[in-house]
Amino acid sequence: MKGAKKKERVTADGHAYTFSEGAIPFLDYYNKPGRTMLTSEGTKNRSTHIVADPESGAIRLLTPVECERLQGFDDNWTDGMPDRMRRFCMGNALVVPMITRIGKFIDRIIDKEELK
Repeated sequence: MKGAKKKERVTADGHAYTFSEGAIPFLDYYNKPGRTMLTSEGTKNRSTHIVADPESGAIRLLTPVECERLQGFDDNWTDGMPDRMRRFCMGNALVVPMITRIGKFIDRIIDKEELK
């Protein structure tokens, strides 16, 4: 599922093209930047984050708290929901620290404009 692929496809109007996806490493590593989370997180598909547990070495999905941390949320932000829904919510979320950084940058631009 996580390997590279190329498939010939044709649009409804007859245009032929090659659809391709690059390979995704089977395991995601704690010492590397995290990939984008999708709403399908926690299901069996190519984009699901799979890790080797740092304590036991067992291969597993990210926990809901790990998903929250990856997206920059406080631990247990989604507590009270089923784990699958917690992962879905994090896949549907914006990365909090990045949005905060963008907002601060926009504020600086606005402040400079107001000084003119």
